[in-house]
Amino acid sequence: MKGLHKIRQKWNDSKLGRNDISVRIYLSFVVVLAVSLLLTGAIFNYLYQRNYTRSYTELLTKQGKKIARRVSKFQYKKNVGQYEKYSVYIDEIESAENTDVWILSNHKAKNALKDDFTNAEMNDDNLTDEMYAVLHQAFGGQTGASSSYDKAYGMMILRVAIPVHDYKTDQVIGAVMMVSMIDRQTMGLREGKYLISLSAVVAVVISYLIALIFTKYLSLPINKIGKTIRRIAGGDYSPVEKYSHSRQLSQLEEQLDVLAERLTKSEQERANLEQVRRDFFANVSHELRTPITVVRGYAEMLYDDVLSEEEDVRGVYDRILLECQGMERLVQDLFLLSKMQNPDFQMDKEPVSLAQIFADVMRSARVIGEDKEIHFVVDIPEEQPFMIEGDYGRLRQMFLIVLDNAVKFSERGGKVHLTLVSRDGLIKAQIADQGIGIAPEELPYIFEKFYKSKLTQNEKGTGLGLMIAKQIILRHGGDVEVQSVPGEGTTFTFTFMELTSLEEYE
Repeated sequence: MKGLHKIRQKWNDSKLGRNDISVRIYLSFVVVLAVSLLLTGAIFNYLYQRNYTRSYTELLTKQGKKIARRVSKFQYKKNVGQYEKYSVYIDEIESAENTDVWILSNHKAKNALKDDFTNAEMNDDNLTDEMYAVLHQAFGGQTGASSSYDKAYGMMILRVAIPVHDYKTDQVIGAVMMVSMIDRQTMGLREGKYLISLSAVVAVVISYLIALIFTKYLSLPINKIGKTIRRIAGGDYSPVEKYSHSRQLSQLEEQLDVLAERLTKSEQERANLEQVRRDFFANVSHELRTPITVVRGYAEMLYDDVLSEEEDVRGVYDRILLECQGMERLVQDLFLLSKMQNPDFQMDKEPVSLAQIFADVMRSARVIGEDKEIHFVVDIPEEQPFMIEGDYGRLRQMFLIVLDNAVKFSERGGKVHLTLVSRDGLIKAQIADQGIGIAPEELPYIFEKFYKSKLTQNEKGTGLGLMIAKQIILRHGGDVEVQSVPGEGTTFTFTFMELTSLEEYE
């Protein structure tokens, strides 16, 4: 077993073992060639034997008929002397053709062939069953023929029996049986088999050289494709070079190129997601570090009885509660944002009126802006419902986020304008304040996660509100634009597709 394992290992390490495709192509070529040669040889052998036997039977039949006519004529003229001379010709036939010529009498005939004109008897011990069979056919008036292995001769024998008719009455008076040893006559057939075998060996050798050339030609593009696959598996997603002119292999190369492009895109997305994940945990850690530190500091003060006044202790409890509420808002916003960014998250959309949502939002906004005495100006045409397909709760939350920021960054007694406009199948919802505005360098980043201004008005913010608002508008197939001038105010414009009839929704 160890020796067999070593042989297998050496084969796998060899050039042929490594080039499995070339070996398979070569072996397939050799097998096809060998089977073709075997079939060709078998068919040739069968046809040659059949044709040779038929041709030789016709030759012996022709010779036998000639002898039968001569013998019949000799008996009719009672010319024994001529027959004896003719016997010399028969001997020459036997010597030249390796054929025994037996002339036998049909004793059942009235004018049977005389013994003077025969050279064998029916009771001869040398006659076999096969010979009797063809002789009976001849005595019946037909030419009989058969070939088989004869134990007496120790080889293949061809027997042809021709009837001898009476020269005058046409009665069968005897038979001429030609017995030929086929093995001696088929040396050409054996030589043909030898030549076929020799040509097979030569063909295998030549096929080896041809197969080496063709397998190299056929397997070259496959080997190159294999190298490309190994390169892609190793993480190299560079474009695939086109080697093959074959339509099938070209299609395979094109698919590999598409695969490389997709893997490149997936790798970039994975890297981006990994960076987002790292940034996320870094930001979360940063956002939670300060309130946790504050809560811990106040807790240690209470534990060490540093504060003795009840009013001071009460203030510490209020501060701890405030920090806990801030962390709770952060966790809730993170959970909501995680849901919004999940591709499988589905909103409960139905026909809703933006005018109704604005009316609902205004009730909450007035409570939010009460302390700063913010005045809200609403410009919504009463005759239009401003219908869209959306999630009522999420849209209300989105507008409240923007309104809360508008109140937060507005001066005391400032104004906030809410406007709805419908045009060309689109609805635009605007929320504009007259607050401190946003600096131009900060404007591109306001929708990013954990981004918040350093102003005191935003010290309690989580930096997730505007990102949540943008995710909500994107989930509704809309868009949001922001225009801001420092010191003059900021305008948020939300764009929706208008639902002009309930039939569109259905």
